[in-house]
Amino acid sequence: MVYGHEVDKKSLAFYGSVTSLAFAPKNLLLAGRGSVLSIYDWNSGELLKDIKLFKRNKIQGIAVGLSKILLWGAYSFGIINIPSLLDNFEFTELVMKDWLMAGHWGLDNRAYLVTAHNLLLQISIDCKQLEKVFSCGNECSLYSASVYSTSDDIYVAAGTVFGSIDIWSVNKREVISVLNGHEGSIFNVQFSKCGSKVVSCSDDRSIRVWDIDRETCLAVGWGHMARIWQLKFLENNIISTGEDNTARVWELKQGKLDCVQTWEGHTGRNVWSMAVNGLDETLIATGGADGRIRIWDLDEKPRFIENRRTTDFKSIETAIGKSCGSVKQFAAFNVTSYALSTTGGYILSYDAVNNSWDELFYNQSVVGFSLLKGWTDKPYIAVGDRFGRIYILSQERNSDVLVLEPPTDSCNKTVEMVTISKDNRLYLLVQYGNLQAPWSLFVLLEEKTGPVSLAYASTLESHATFPFSAAAINDSGLLVVGSRFGALAVYAIADDASSKKSVGCWRRIMSEDCITNVIVTHEEPDLTDVLITSRTGVYSVCSVVEEDKKVILQKIHLNRVAKGSIEGAIFIGGDLILWGFKNNYFFVWNESKQYEIMSEVCGGPHRFWHFSIRSLTKFAFLYTKSTALCFASPYSSMLQKYTTSLLQDGSHGREIRAISASSAKNDPDALLVASGSEDTCIRLTNVYNDGRIETLGIFRKHVSGIQELKWSDDGKYLFSSSAREEFVVWQVTIRRSIVYMYPIASAPIESDVPDLRVMDFFAKKVEIAEGVQFFIVTVYSDSTIKVWLFDTTEAKFTLKSAGRYKTCCIFKVSAIIDGENILLLTGGSDGYITCWNLGPIMESVLTQNLDCLPFPEQSWSIRAHQSSIKSMEIMRTEKAIIISGGDDNSVSVIDVNGASCAEQQQKLASAHASTVSSLMVLNDHTILSAAVDQRVRFWSFDESRSKLILERDEYTTVSDTGCISFGWAGDRRVLVIGGAGLAIWNLDM
Repeated sequence: MVYGHEVDKKSLAFYGSVTSLAFAPKNLLLAGRGSVLSIYDWNSGELLKDIKLFKRNKIQGIAVGLSKILLWGAYSFGIINIPSLLDNFEFTELVMKDWLMAGHWGLDNRAYLVTAHNLLLQISIDCKQLEKVFSCGNECSLYSASVYSTSDDIYVAAGTVFGSIDIWSVNKREVISVLNGHEGSIFNVQFSKCGSKVVSCSDDRSIRVWDIDRETCLAVGWGHMARIWQLKFLENNIISTGEDNTARVWELKQGKLDCVQTWEGHTGRNVWSMAVNGLDETLIATGGADGRIRIWDLDEKPRFIENRRTTDFKSIETAIGKSCGSVKQFAAFNVTSYALSTTGGYILSYDAVNNSWDELFYNQSVVGFSLLKGWTDKPYIAVGDRFGRIYILSQERNSDVLVLEPPTDSCNKTVEMVTISKDNRLYLLVQYGNLQAPWSLFVLLEEKTGPVSLAYASTLESHATFPFSAAAINDSGLLVVGSRFGALAVYAIADDASSKKSVGCWRRIMSEDCITNVIVTHEEPDLTDVLITSRTGVYSVCSVVEEDKKVILQKIHLNRVAKGSIEGAIFIGGDLILWGFKNNYFFVWNESKQYEIMSEVCGGPHRFWHFSIRSLTKFAFLYTKSTALCFASPYSSMLQKYTTSLLQDGSHGREIRAISASSAKNDPDALLVASGSEDTCIRLTNVYNDGRIETLGIFRKHVSGIQELKWSDDGKYLFSSSAREEFVVWQVTIRRSIVYMYPIASAPIESDVPDLRVMDFFAKKVEIAEGVQFFIVTVYSDSTIKVWLFDTTEAKFTLKSAGRYKTCCIFKVSAIIDGENILLLTGGSDGYITCWNLGPIMESVLTQNLDCLPFPEQSWSIRAHQSSIKSMEIMRTEKAIIISGGDDNSVSVIDVNGASCAEQQQKLASAHASTVSSLMVLNDHTILSAAVDQRVRFWSFDESRSKLILERDEYTTVSDTGCISFGWAGDRRVLVIGGAGLAIWNLDM
């Protein structure tokens, strides 16, 4: 027996696979995360309680009855009374002899469980013992099951490993229907509400709906890109989740199963669990391998669709009573009011609230050609004509029109305009058909009463092959302009009409593709950070620095989205919101929170379109499709039923292989942590001293799973390695609470072997002349050792030496540094720790000798383990001590006597029950070890005897424990444990 209680205070939080979810009364959502039950108020988004229930097993299912809750996982199950859910309560973990596949509350208020061998277990009414066992006579192996109760019988749908679904009756003790058609094991099967149908999914990646009585397949659905794990059969829809990291909504109609919605809100791989609010079946919760819990509104997309309007061009002509031609371009006055240009020379206004049209402007010079742009949330638009003139129009129909003339007669037509607004000033940057002509910058003043007026106009010297596409201006008058070919130009704008030259121009900032947006994100004296986006799906942050009367550009951030091209960006509530196109649909994506806000199948970007956004629930998408105009907006009807759609943040959705805590901070109350996993991504996270985490960024540079991560001592650089011989140096810049990372260089790749992994590395900062340089050693899976000098100023790797150990894999590398002397230590798959004296190589670095020197011979080698060395740390007391862990489950202690020799002082043969995957020196006398056996052990070091003494042995909920790191979060030391999940511990307990 165990008792329901708050999770042990040493464990502040756990972020791992959400294996089960269930809605409960009073706005509660229950989540099984490992052996811990988390209780949330889904309406407010508040975590109310964490309770550790099972000793070891994961909570893999939750069934909510009238007054009790049934929980099960592996061989264990238990029951909680709903009234005492938020109080302290007694909980009994009962253990069965077989794996439990499904739980159910019968109409008799009894709990029922289905085992992996197709038996139905009836639990006594007091929920304390097994009462009856039912069998259909076919005790085959199951991968899934569900139960359905009627007033006179109980039915079991058994999804077998052989691809069939057996429906059997408890009263008859026999199979009454066999449903065949899937190819592969049945991963999930669920009854319909009436019990006459079931829906199933299998290893063949299909979803099938079955008629039980007729034993026929009614419909087949395809759409998931990988295996499907969970299904829910609602009144009018079917919900599915899968390995492809999506949840999908299906509609069964006229013998077809169509996917009508796709939800993307998790990272990594696998959406493991799902729950449906039983009150109206419109709220869906999903839980992923990333530890995230998302809330979805099933009515959101239908309401969005219902609010979509499609108007053909003829209907528009009828509305205004004139033949105006087809619609060409759009500009927004605000989210609900738009201006549209037509081929007939008319500028029309559209009121989306009243669905009304009106004529705003007509001019013969815009017949067949016009360029239309607006200012965000300003009631004005600019119309460019074929002669280079600009007409400034107000939203009011009969207002005065301000006409802006081109600087010369040779300017030709208006080909591009960019609008910027700051306070009461409206900036308009204009480019003309004659690309040799200078650009025009018009500065307009918005008066409190009356129309806008021209403050002044100046010309800007244009650059060759620089058709501009986006621009932003800072508070001190620095104009940053982006081009269609990936370049940036900067102008110092003064309040006069003089002609101005650029103070800097830089080509190919991210690529040669179009820069679609420029946003000022941070300003301080002589420094401006700008965010730029591109159609390649890449976005970057650059610092424009004014230094010694010169302007230089520093790249401080680079990342990409997996969605598609980026057409625009905005910050809302601190979140970076991106929008763009992927294939034939338009998307809006919250990059900070990593979820899709909306999507619209529109046919792709090759059409006229406009997107306006004011908040996460107030936006609109306007586009042309064939001979019609489509308007899609949630503005008037979408009201969220919950405070936050992201109920619980998470980490990687794949196994975490590397964790490293930085000495730098962007928040004094948080520990800045970098983590890398099999998903190839590096994730930056703030870890707080109460266990909360905040994702700061997910960086996609590597193309294979991360092997190792390490920060420089000052936290200004992060080093990462992976397979495909990838070793990347990241420069880290902190602007207030924002952390930027830029991959300044990658080590040269010299092998054609795609699986050649950089297993580990050592990096030491060296002082050589000016700038920052690092002495780096990388070790590889083919036994290669390379010594580099890396210059951060030139972003250049110089190979100083290269050698080879044997033919085995080198897993770990470290170094003992004594003045200018450096002893390199490697740990290989043969169990040996080997020492190499790199003193001569370091000397050549310090004397700035550029020669590549021969790699030295081994100084000594000692066998520390029977097989692979998976962890190694250097502990400096009066002498150097090597602590190593291997996959022989042992921990070894070795005394080092310089480059001459070493001696093994201790070998703890059974330090753990499995591979010792990580070691960490907490202080001069304490070592921490972690192993795949999910144990974290604290050892004290007896210096007089060079021996480790076990002080504490703790269990962690992180399975496949692989990496650990620690640091200060405010006034508390926290330990971060990574593996199949992420755990935060309080080290000061």
